[in-house]
Amino acid sequence: MRRVVVVVLGIALLLAATRAQAFCPCYSVTAQPNSNNCGVEAVPGTNPSVAAWQPIFTLVAGGPAAWGSAGPAVGAIGQGCGKPEAPHDVPAVFPCELLRAIAMQETGWRQFCVPDEPANKVGPPERTIIAVDCGYGVGQVTSGMHTGETPAFDRARVAGDATYNLATGTQILAGKWHATNCVGDNQPAIVEDWYVATWAYNGLAFSNNPNNPNYDANRPVCDPSAGCAGRPYQERIWGWMEHPPTPAHWTPLAPAYPNRGDIGSSGVPPDLPEPACAGPTDCVNTRSVHTTACIPSATPDAGTPAADGAMAPPDDGGSPPPGAPGAGCSCRFGGDGAQPPAGALLGLLLVFGCARRRARLP
Repeated sequence: MRRVVVVVLGIALLLAATRAQAFCPCYSVTAQPNSNNCGVEAVPGTNPSVAAWQPIFTLVAGGPAAWGSAGPAVGAIGQGCGKPEAPHDVPAVFPCELLRAIAMQETGWRQFCVPDEPANKVGPPERTIIAVDCGYGVGQVTSGMHTGETPAFDRARVAGDATYNLATGTQILAGKWHATNCVGDNQPAIVEDWYVATWAYNGLAFSNNPNNPNYDANRPVCDPSAGCAGRPYQERIWGWMEHPPTPAHWTPLAPAYPNRGDIGSSGVPPDLPEPACAGPTDCVNTRSVHTTACIPSATPDAGTPAADGAMAPPDDGGSPPPGAPGAGCSCRFGGDGAQPPAGALLGLLLVFGCARRRARLP
C-alpha cells in the first residue's frame, strides 16, 4: 500500500511539472481577446533545444560587438564607480549566467511553443509565446510590442528570432544598468554587480525590495524548481543561477547577495557595497562575487577573491525555501517558476526505483 501511495505522489508531481511547462499563451494581433493591444502577429517556429540555446546565450553575452546584425543596436554602458575604478563607458556586455537565469524565469527558455490559450489560438504548430501583457518570446520583450508603438528595434524579429529576441532583452537590461546606482565597483563582468539592474528589469519598486515586510525575514536561498513563493524578482534569478533545472542547462553558481541593511526601505536603493552575503537574509556566512565565464575579456572563475582573499565556498544546494505568502513578483508563466519537466521525470523514475527496491526488502 505504501508503494502505491509513493508512486501516486510521483505521478502527481510529474503532471504538475508538465502542466507548468505546457502553459503557452499566444495573445497575438488576431487573438480573441487581445485586451492589451499586442501589435505583432505570432510567428511559426521550432524552439531551440537546451543544447542549441547554449551558443545563443554565449553570443548575446558578448553584446553587439559579438552579435553584429543578429541583434539590435545597444549603446555603451558604464563601468567603474570609483571603488577604485573611475566611471567610464565600455561596450555593452552581459553575464551569460544572468541571461540564462532571467530567460528561465521568464519563459523556461521558450521562444516558440504550441499555444494553449486563448481559445482561438489553441493547437499546433509551435508559434511565438506571447503573454497577455504582450511580452514576446524568450525574453518577454513587452515595451514596443503594442499596437502603434515604433521602437528602435525590429518587432517582427523579436517575435520570430530567438537570438534577436534575447538580444533585445539585453537592450532593456542595459537601460536598467544605466538608470540604477552602483553595486560594488559597477563591473559588467561581475555577475553580482547586476543585482539592482536585475531588480529594475522587473520593476524598481518596493514590491521587489528584499526588506519588504511581506517577505519572510529568515528566508533561505530560493530554489525555484522546488517552489519559493513570496520572493523579490531578483532573488528568484539568483536562485535559478544556483539551482539549474537540469545539469544540461548550466553549471550551478552560488552568487553573493547584498546586505539588506545597505539597501534601505525604498524602491530605489543607494550605491551598494560589493555583495558578500551567503543568502538573502544570511550575512553571518559569506560568499565572494563571480566573474562571468562568457565574456572573452573577463577571467572566469568560481568565485572572485574578496578583499580578504577568501574564495566562494562550494555550492551546497541551499535549503528548501518556505512557501511564505507575500507580495512581489512571481514567474510570468506558471506559479513559482516554469521549468522543463525533466526533473519531475527523473524524480518519478527514482520513485519507481525506490518502490521496487522496497518491495524486495524483507
